Amino acid sequence: MGFAQLYYTSCEHGLSGYAGYQFNAATPGVDQRVLQEVERFTVYEPPGGRVEEHPVNLCYSPDLGGYPVVSRIVSCGPDPSGRPGNYFAHSLVGAGGPLAAELWDADFWVSAPVSDRDLPVLEVPGGPLGRARTDSWVRRRPPELVVRLLAAVDAAIAGGRPVVLVADSATVAHWVAALAHLLPPDRARAMAFSTYCASPQETFAHVVGVPPGVDPEPLRGRFTVVDPVVGALDALPAPPPASGEAAARAVAAGTAGAERLWQAAERRAGGREASLADWHPVLVATELLTAPSGAPSTGVTAAELRAVRAWLPAAVEWLPARDAAALADRVVDDGAADARVLADLQRVAHRTGSPALIGRLDRLVVHRCLDGIVAGAAAPAALPTRSEPVREAARERIADLLSAPFPGSAAPGRDGVPEWTPPERAVELLRWSRACGLVPSALALERYGHGVVGPLLAAAPPGDAPGPAVEALLSAHPEVRRGAAARLADLTRDRLGELACGPVGALFTGDRDGGALLRELRRLGLDGREDPARLLEEVAVIRVGGRAAGSPGVPAHDVDASLLDEVWGRGHGPRAALRTLRVLGTGVRTAPDVAGWVCAPLLAAPPVGAEPAWHALAEEVAGHALRGGIPAEAERVLGDRAALEAALDSWSRTVESGAADAPGPWALLARSHPTPADVSLRAVAALLLDRWGPPTAARVLRDCPEEVFVAYREAAAHRLCDDPPDTGAAARVYLAALRSGLGPGRAAVVEQEVLLPALAGWGRRNTGRVRRRLPREEAAGFDLWVRGHRSRRGLFGVRGGDRV
Repeated sequence: MGFAQLYYTSCEHGLSGYAGYQFNAATPGVDQRVLQEVERFTVYEPPGGRVEEHPVNLCYSPDLGGYPVVSRIVSCGPDPSGRPGNYFAHSLVGAGGPLAAELWDADFWVSAPVSDRDLPVLEVPGGPLGRARTDSWVRRRPPELVVRLLAAVDAAIAGGRPVVLVADSATVAHWVAALAHLLPPDRARAMAFSTYCASPQETFAHVVGVPPGVDPEPLRGRFTVVDPVVGALDALPAPPPASGEAAARAVAAGTAGAERLWQAAERRAGGREASLADWHPVLVATELLTAPSGAPSTGVTAAELRAVRAWLPAAVEWLPARDAAALADRVVDDGAADARVLADLQRVAHRTGSPALIGRLDRLVVHRCLDGIVAGAAAPAALPTRSEPVREAARERIADLLSAPFPGSAAPGRDGVPEWTPPERAVELLRWSRACGLVPSALALERYGHGVVGPLLAAAPPGDAPGPAVEALLSAHPEVRRGAAARLADLTRDRLGELACGPVGALFTGDRDGGALLRELRRLGLDGREDPARLLEEVAVIRVGGRAAGSPGVPAHDVDASLLDEVWGRGHGPRAALRTLRVLGTGVRTAPDVAGWVCAPLLAAPPVGAEPAWHALAEEVAGHALRGGIPAEAERVLGDRAALEAALDSWSRTVESGAADAPGPWALLARSHPTPADVSLRAVAALLLDRWGPPTAARVLRDCPEEVFVAYREAAAHRLCDDPPDTGAAARVYLAALRSGLGPGRAAVVEQEVLLPALAGWGRRNTGRVRRRLPREEAAGFDLWVRGHRSRRGLFGVRGGDRV
């Protein structure tokens, strides 16, 4: 493996072009940032004494300007100018190759400047401190000291306190090499070290050597200070169990065997392991897998088996299925009583695909979980059970537990004997069984809803919310809702309506299965009737869905008369009937009584102003599919209306043409049904008031039957006495009655029963508006008529702010 080289010292000739500390020579192409970092990294402060006795600093950083760098720094005495304290640093830049700690005392290190400034790439196949040499060296040290020191260095690499070794630089170098050989390979290359440092506070290495004789007390606050020669364990903290156990396994293998240990572990690793604690379960799992078949792993403790159990659910993602199955089979035997741990191992078993392991773990999980739920525990997390024999046995037990009292149940049945599983336990049981894919049959759940949940809801006071357990059962299980809805359907409609409009009914709002009747009553009970037609349409949809799902209590028809009365109220008019007809399109199943309900407004004269709705209703009924089932009286109304409409249309055209003796449809009015006759009379009155001029109106009124004249008077009185009055109609009535030859008898009646009562209510403003509606030649006569009647009757007062 080739490394770029750097020489740094105080010299007369170098890369800077002037005398002093500088790079004397370098391999071409090294990044300037690396040069700057190496210059700072290799500062050497010699101790006192003879130069040849000064310590050698072999130091290493995994990242100087983006590259790993290993340097050897030696004291050189005076520089060329005679100044003392010069040093020479020979640095290698590059990745790979032997571990930096192995290069102690290698024969390629240079200690003096050279004249050629360009250095070649250096090939470094290995170093003197190999594994064989450090193995024999480290085995002479107390194992516990090595374990603790290894764990302390691992913690330092992870960001903990750096380790200071109080020893000569050669001893420190051997310790660093031994520790590097015991660590996982990537961890060893991440360990920064320095075999000698006069000021450890100014270095950023994980392991620092200081020579004997240095006072270590000032360092103890920031560093873990150890004298490895004395070997005092009290200077090293006891490592965490996982780190300590992993370190112990590496130390037991020795620096020579550790290489094989980590190679075997890497084959089971996930690639994210860094610290010894991360590697600990991998080491234990490797030992379990490499132990002879059937032979116990005597070196594996119960705590380490627990560590493997905790590691295995993640490791199954990268382990071969055979290895994962073997580990799960091994660790499940060691007292894995925790339900969560069992669930994790069950997940591992499912990932491996091993039928034997799946059946074993499924059976353990099912029994453990069901026993816990029966004992009052919450439903644990679980995976769907895959083993079919286990599934069948579990379903049977769940069905038994659901339909029989739990041990210790306080829910009394007849004679004080518990009869049903209480809802709180049923929630946990069904929550767990649903997660496992073990939900009991729909019949069992429906029976539970009918036998337990339904009675609880039926007994609830109006407005009270069901308990959380009941709510959870209804929300999660449509079969329970169906059974409960069937029980509630036996209640009276009033009582069921109370429940439907409260918290109980809210639990069935999203139900498309069993609670259609509750949804209908809730929709009817809570609707403000802003749009009754839409409400009717929604209830019809609810009934259709409810019947399709077999929901109990749903009426046989989508719409019936009782529903229409509930939606529109009693005494409905033509507008309500018309909007209802438009809802009853193709596919809506209507009850026989709907036709009579729709036709009822046709049989009575509509309120004034509702005549267009009455005619529209008649038109709609005449062409609707319900026509064949309407009452006979309604059929007569439709026929008479059609005949009168045609007769009135023909007569009005004749009158408008100016025919002097146009016979009115009076005989047809006399023999028609009273309702269309009344509506037709109103239509004649409207023609006389709005469509024809006063002379034509007077001519018709002079010869028409009394009932026509009465209809005209009533319509005119309504229009003239309205607030505000119809001043245009008032002007036309005045002209027809008093200026167009109506005849003294009927003119007097119109004046006394229509004009004068209206005049009594008019203010000066309305009187003026009527006057402006008259022809100019008639205005003066109208003024005289008004003053004459007011003066005779003393009609003075205030109306609408005007003096009258």
